Formats: sequence, structure tokens, C-alpha cells
Amino acid sequence: MSEAVDKAFAAAVREKRVPGIATVALNRDGSVIYKNSWGTVNINDPTSAPVTSTTKMEIASMLKAFISVAALQLLEQGKFSLDDLVEEYIPSWTNISVLDGFTPDGEPILRPPKTKATILQLFTHTAGPGYWFTSENLNRFERWAGTLPQVAPDPVDPEPLIADPGTGWFYGTSNDYLGHIVETISGVSLTTYLNQHIFTPLGIQKPTVIPTEMHAHRRLPNGTITSQPPNATNILPSYLLSSLDEYAAFLLALINHGTHPTLGTTILQPSTVKNYVFTDLFPLSLTSPEPYTGPTIGWSAAFLVNNQDVKGRRSKGSGAWGGIYNLYYWVDLEAGKLGLVFTNLLPFLDPVVLDLFGKLEEFVYGCDE
Repeated sequence: MSEAVDKAFAAAVREKRVPGIATVALNRDGSVIYKNSWGTVNINDPTSAPVTSTTKMEIASMLKAFISVAALQLLEQGKFSLDDLVEEYIPSWTNISVLDGFTPDGEPILRPPKTKATILQLFTHTAGPGYWFTSENLNRFERWAGTLPQVAPDPVDPEPLIADPGTGWFYGTSNDYLGHIVETISGVSLTTYLNQHIFTPLGIQKPTVIPTEMHAHRRLPNGTITSQPPNATNILPSYLLSSLDEYAAFLLALINHGTHPTLGTTILQPSTVKNYVFTDLFPLSLTSPEPYTGPTIGWSAAFLVNNQDVKGRRSKGSGAWGGIYNLYYWVDLEAGKLGLVFTNLLPFLDPVVLDLFGKLEEFVYGCDE
């Protein structure tokens, strides 16, 4: 039955509709449902290294789940409360501003927030921080301040919020601030904390400032794909290199209620996984996370969650997210299945990669029919 998936991925790589790509789907016990990889790290050089399940790639926003789990570990220890104010751990938030636009002269209009942000709002991306590449006002502010592009926030001198805390879902640097709170509470750097409490226990290689093995690819308006040499940037909390196998090990721990099925490593308690990782914490009074609409989508402390079954695919309560370079995953706690696709291609939400990801998921759940 896997031949159709094989052919779809192989054809997409052979016809240069996607760069090299790796994918895996696993059962809860770690047994393989499907695993394969195609192509090379540079789409324009067939002699470059082949993409495999161990190829290091920039995972971008897929780092957020790691940081969320780190924070949840400290929550388990009673180190903070979800209702605690952010400013209790990041003092600069005492005087943080909200950006309301600009004057006719181009000066930013700043005001105090109407409400104080909580740690729970950082988890659910409702605290108000944004990204310059998704917020026109923030982009303009960074150009005005001379700080563009700023991906990682400065906890000492934070950028203004793009909305009042608790008024909507705004994807941005909330998780980065959560990482700073981990540092404040633990007394060590985020890198050190993740290494000690998540990466090393799960056998994930410690992040270092090394070039990713995967070239950076971009789809042009005419559909062709260009490539550039890999970057040497790998600085937490905004950047992390990981491989398909390593990230799958992390998801396996989550789908087993916090304990890896073969390593025996526990990164979270079962009650935390149930109540925070796979439970929708998004306020009912707010609109569902953009670009998703309707009550069927929510947000947990770690990622997007489905609030109803997806026919022929993942179950109600499943988690999912991705990285801007068109890496995607889903993790289905009820059915005990997970899947990932790893590549490096901009812009985000590439229709070809999403179609392949969908074919993988349909195959995984079709195996049970």
C-alpha cells in the first residue's frame, strides 16, 4: 500500500517540484509505519549529500514545542503558576507598550496595555507579541527603530506588543519570552536547560553553532526552486538544528504520555501531557488561531490541536505544527500515531509539500481500514 506514497514523493523530487525531503510515520510503540527519504541536500547538485533521516535541518518554529515542554517541567515542580504575570519574571514587561499605529509624521503611537499578560497567554500566543514578517505595524516599527529584522526578542528592551494581552491569537515571539522565563526560574541558559532535561535524555544531539547540512531553498514565482549554501546560524531561542529521527524521538515521548517507549526517559508526567499538551487551552471568547477558523481548531500549551476528528486522518485532540521551511508534523494521542515531513523550502505553506504531507497522513490511517 505504500507504493503510492513512494511514487508521489519520488516524482516530486525527481521533477524538482520539491528539494530533498525525508518523512516518517510511527506507531506509539516506536514501530515504523512508513519511512523514506529522497533527493540531496542541494536540489541543484545531484552529487551533494543525500537527504536522510539524520540530516540536520533548521526546524524554526518546531523549536517552540521543546520550549513549552521545558516550561511545563517547571510548572510540574511548582516553580510558577499559569496565572502569574509575565512581568514577575521579565521585569521589562512592567513598562511594555502596545503599538497602535503611526502618526501622519511616521512616529509610532504607543500606549500602556489595558491588561497584564500572563504566562498562560505566552503558552497560547495570546499575550500580544508578534513577528515583523506577519505584522505590518511591527515591521514598520522595526524599520523606524533600525532593528529590522528582529526574530529573537530582547527581554531587557522588548518591542511593543501588537495588541492587548488576551484579545486575540497573535503568532510571534511569545514562546521566546517563555524561554526567558525558563532561564530566570532555572538559573541556567535555555540551551543548557534543554540539553540537560530534554535533548540528552532523548538522545538528541546538543545544538551548537554549526552549519545546517541542508541548503536553503526557495520557490520562485515561476515554480522553479533555487538553492543557497547552508547558514551557520544556530542560536537559541530562535534557531535550532534537528533531524527527522531526533524530532520523532521527542514526539514519541509525548504520544506515550511523557515517557519514551524504548528509552524509558520521562520528560513530562502523564497528567501534564493530558491536561496541557493535548488539551485546548485557547479562550472560548476569542476567534480561533489564524489562518484557521471555527471551533474545530484550538491551541494547547505546545501546539495547535484538533477539537474534532478529521475524516480519514487524525483524531480529535491531536496536536500538529510545523516550521517556516515547510517542515510539518502531527501527533495523535488517541490513535497512537505520528508523522513528520522534513525539508527546507520557502515560502511557508508550500502546496506541493502540504500535498505530500497529506498523502502520508491518509496512507497512515488508511492502513487500519
